Amino acid sequence: MKKTLAIILCLALAVSLLGILPAAAEEAAPVEAYIMYANSDWSIQYWNNGDETKVAAMNPVITGEGSYTASLDFTAAAEDGVDTAFTALGVKGAIEAFPKMCLNITAIRINGEAVEFKKGYTNDEDGATRMNIYNEWVTGVPADARSWDGDTSDASAIMVEKSVFTGVKTMEVDFEVKPLDLSAAIVMASADWAVSYWNDGGETVATAKNADIKGEGTYTVGLEFPEAFSGLAFAAVKINNGNVAYPGYFIDVKEVKVNGEAVELGKGYTSSDDKVEMRYNLYNEWVSELPADARRADGDLEGASPVIISNTIENIQSIEATFDFIYGEPPVEEAETMTEEEAAAAKEAGFHAYIGVQGKDTYVFRNAWNDNYGLNDEENPFFNRLTGWDADNNAVDYGGTFQDVEIKGDGTYTVSLTTGDMGFGTTEAFNLLFVSTDIPNKLMKGGFLTISDVKTKIGSGSTQDGANVNIEEGDYARIDVINTYAQSEDPFGYTVPGANETIEITFTVSGW
Repeated sequence: MKKTLAIILCLALAVSLLGILPAAAEEAAPVEAYIMYANSDWSIQYWNNGDETKVAAMNPVITGEGSYTASLDFTAAAEDGVDTAFTALGVKGAIEAFPKMCLNITAIRINGEAVEFKKGYTNDEDGATRMNIYNEWVTGVPADARSWDGDTSDASAIMVEKSVFTGVKTMEVDFEVKPLDLSAAIVMASADWAVSYWNDGGETVATAKNADIKGEGTYTVGLEFPEAFSGLAFAAVKINNGNVAYPGYFIDVKEVKVNGEAVELGKGYTSSDDKVEMRYNLYNEWVSELPADARRADGDLEGASPVIISNTIENIQSIEATFDFIYGEPPVEEAETMTEEEAAAAKEAGFHAYIGVQGKDTYVFRNAWNDNYGLNDEENPFFNRLTGWDADNNAVDYGGTFQDVEIKGDGTYTVSLTTGDMGFGTTEAFNLLFVSTDIPNKLMKGGFLTISDVKTKIGSGSTQDGANVNIEEGDYARIDVINTYAQSEDPFGYTVPGANETIEITFTVSGW
């Protein structure tokens, strides 16, 4: 299990929009959803494998698109409830019955009380389709991650904070099984744009023969028109959400027929305009050069073109395309770096570092410089003070002073926070303690600059080692000392400072 157990890549159910099961699924064992669970010492577990005797479970049978609830009851296993090391929503048998199904959790209740949660993602792992709820071993979104809305950019394997799982006697998860449109079609426009088809649900001019993509294979798609027309402005084979569900796969058009007769084909390629759809241009005069993600299954892009059929065909009454859908490994994006000249210019301008914090209970905070309530927010008083919230969600000024630093060369730098008379209020721990910088990640990835030797002193406590220099998320380097949203436990023991006490974070920069 791992962070990248991920990009949310959503899938289509192998079931119609009416939720009717295919015949094969009707004959197979029931497809059951269940809550996977293990407490902190793994003495109490539930995996829906028939071995559990003390955990009572409600495991709904999945019959297609719709809303469901799964639950666990630990009262027979632990009178005072349990904590957690891992929990996820799983669907056993979904990989075969509903390839690339998507889950969408709508509510989580612990001991009958609703809890807040972040956005998750769906992926397939260990023989089941799952959505991680708390999985501290995953540090990123896995390559096969998918989401019913096509967006996994803000998804996480930790949807719920670990502290919420204290004294858990019952856990309920409401969720939806949602399909993603994975239909393949010919999309096109006539030379005069009087006739068009885009497979977006709004067309009535053409009669479409589309195909539902269910993995590797050969598919045929086509259009028939009530009246003939001449000439094309645009034509392509497009798979809705194809890049989301099948990253790295290839479309290879083998034949195009117009009015039932095969036409001459050039050499094409697979690409995506928006990293969501997948397409193979047949005629696209607006593309002047191959896009960065252009690819072919044979690896040979020489001579490939966005124009592989003529646009002057006359009296078009029907168009049909047959293509192979070919397995491909998801692309690995190369880390973006700077040139030496760009790096030198960036370092000449210099950088800045800002201490940031968030309390665990009262959420007393100072955000990153480039975040909401950050340095550049207009009419924002929050960046220059510690801020909390009262019972009515009104901002409360906790005071405090900050020592931020300008970075102008190799050396050791210190940022600090001194609390005001209110300290951090009743907060007894931190969710976050960090340093946000305006050092571009690509500068660090190129090896032009390094941050090391991070040391932290909180209040009267001793100086501690331990921090993660994060250059993988966002645009700028960040030093994470404490981050309970990503760490399984705090890196060291500490006491939250009281009134007029100081936190110092020291680090070394080299590479100038």
